[in-house]
Amino acid sequence: MQRSLIGTPKTALDTPALCLDLGVVESNIRRMAGYFQDGPVRLRPHTKTHKSPVLAHMQVAAGAIGITCAKLGEAEVMAEAGLKDILIANQIVGAGKIARLVNLAALTEVMVAVDDAANVEELDRAARAAGVTLRILVEVNIGLNRCGVVPGQPVHDLACRVAVAPGLRFEGLMGYEGHTVFIRDPEERRRKTEESLAGLVESADLVRSAGIPVQIVSSGGTGTCFITGRYPGITELQVGSYITMDAQYREEVGMDFAYGLTVMSTVVSAPTPDRAECDAGLKTITQDFGLPRVIDPPGWELAGLAEEHGHLHRLDGPPLRPGDKVEIVPNHGCTTINLHDEYWVIRDGVLAAVWPIAGRGKVY
Repeated sequence: MQRSLIGTPKTALDTPALCLDLGVVESNIRRMAGYFQDGPVRLRPHTKTHKSPVLAHMQVAAGAIGITCAKLGEAEVMAEAGLKDILIANQIVGAGKIARLVNLAALTEVMVAVDDAANVEELDRAARAAGVTLRILVEVNIGLNRCGVVPGQPVHDLACRVAVAPGLRFEGLMGYEGHTVFIRDPEERRRKTEESLAGLVESADLVRSAGIPVQIVSSGGTGTCFITGRYPGITELQVGSYITMDAQYREEVGMDFAYGLTVMSTVVSAPTPDRAECDAGLKTITQDFGLPRVIDPPGWELAGLAEEHGHLHRLDGPPLRPGDKVEIVPNHGCTTINLHDEYWVIRDGVLAAVWPIAGRGKVY
C-alpha cells in the first residue's frame, strides 16, 4: 500500500504524517561535515535524534568517524544495520544489559561511558568472561549535573582503574555542556561553554600526566558545536539535531540549518474564523520545549495541544476550513520522532520513500 503512494504530493498524504525532506537533510549533513572536515575535531553524530540506520549511514558516508547512541537498544539497531564504531554515551548498569553489551562488543567497536568504580569492575568481569575487550570513556560532569564524576582527581582515579582492567580499554573522556546550550546571549553562551570545557580538557591532561594515553575527548551538541568544535583539546563532537533541525534550535539558539522534519496535519474543525482544530496532538508531536510552530499557512499558530488535536489560533492568516492542510515544525525533533514508526520521505515535494524509524522506542 505504501509503495503505491510513491509520487504522491506531500500535501495529499493522509495525516498526521511525519515528513522528512531528503534534500534538506542531505544539505544539513553536508554543511555540518564541511565545517569540520579540515580540523582536528571529528564528528560522531548522535542518532538519538533521527533513530534511523539509513540516516546514520549517510552521516558516515559524509565523513563521520562513527555514531553516538543514547541507549543500548539503539546501538543494537545500528549494529544490525552494519554500523560498527558506536559510542553509547550513557552508563550500562545491571547484569542483563551488561550481557547484551559484551555480546555487542563481539560484533562492533562499541564504547560505553562509566562514572562508577563498581560498574567498571562489573564491565571488566563480564568482558573477560565473554573474551572481548570493551572500550571505555570516563564521563565527566562539566556542569550539566546529570551523570559523570567531577573534574580533576576523581577523573584521574577512575581512569586509572579502567586502564588496569584487563577486559577494558581506556579510550578517553566525555562530557556534555548541555546546561549552556539554551543561553540566549551568544557571548555568555560561549563563555559558559568554554568554562565548562576547561574542566574536561584539564582532566584529560591530568590523566595523561599519569602516563595513560587519552585518545578521545568527546563533547558538544548541535547548539554549541561551533564553540566546542574549536576548543583546544576536544577531539569529537556528538552533534544530533542539526540533521533535521527543530524550532527550538533554529529560532531560540540561532542554528542556521534548514527544517528537514515537519508534521503534515489536516484541519478537522473550524468553528470560527479565528480558531481551528487539526489532527496533530500530543500523540503526534511533543511540546517539551514549547509549542510547535506552524509554517504553512502563514499567519496561524498553535495555541495548545490535546491528545489528538492541535488548537490553532489565527493571527493574520487566511481562514481555514475542514480538509485544509497545515504544516508544523516540531519544537523538539528527538521526542517527536520517537512517537512515530516511519518517515514519509519527501523529495521535491512528493513522496519518494517510506523509511522505518528502526530505533523508535528503544529506551532499554
